[in-house]
Amino acid sequence: MPDQEAPSAVPGNGISLYFRRGSRPSTEAISALMEATANADIMARITHRPPPQEGWLELLASGLTFDLTGLAPAESAISGDILQYHGFDETPRCEELEAVELSPGGHIAGGSGLLPVNRTMVGLATSLSLKLPVAAIGWRSAQTLMEPRYFAQIIVNWLAGGAFPALGLTALLRSEDGSISTKGLSRFVGREMQLEGAVEETPSDTLKLAIRMVDYLVRQGVFAESRVIDSPRGKLLLEPSQGGKQVWVWRQP
Repeated sequence: MPDQEAPSAVPGNGISLYFRRGSRPSTEAISALMEATANADIMARITHRPPPQEGWLELLASGLTFDLTGLAPAESAISGDILQYHGFDETPRCEELEAVELSPGGHIAGGSGLLPVNRTMVGLATSLSLKLPVAAIGWRSAQTLMEPRYFAQIIVNWLAGGAFPALGLTALLRSEDGSISTKGLSRFVGREMQLEGAVEETPSDTLKLAIRMVDYLVRQGVFAESRVIDSPRGKLLLEPSQGGKQVWVWRQP
């Protein structure tokens, strides 16, 4: 096999698998996991295996390649700041964890916002997290951190046709005026969303509506013209910004 350079991480494109210090898997451990017939449900295979000290592997899943970096004995992957935590009984101390990064391979890195790429990547991350002693899972583009069982549950539900996992693959941020904005939605639809608050609405109901709207936008994909839709909280006006970076969601009388 010809030489291949170690991958350069593209900020925000990957999934961080966090391990307790000293428990990051090695390239040999991942290789053994992939080759074990009992773990064929991972549905991936190694397509490039550099010297173990380089600490990375190229994996092929559903015809797409992904880089798994930060494996022992190399340096752990760089972890980012966290905005929101999901599924934990107790918030983990990230400084006590070490990261392994799963990210789109070089030739598909430019398509990291495509649903088939992301669905395959989160499915692969779920399979790995169920076979390895993963302590937490970070979705880099939204700066969220999830408990592994929580992550597996929302991803399996989504891949089976359920709602998009807004509480995990996006961050939903509440402003003082009651509105909710997203971080990370632009990865899937090219825009972030801001949902107008309502005085008569509880914070819980506004959050539920924001989750529903994120799912709607991911299912609909990119659109350029304003539209009015029905929701459990009444009619809503969806107004894409002219600059193409935002979707405003307004309440309609």
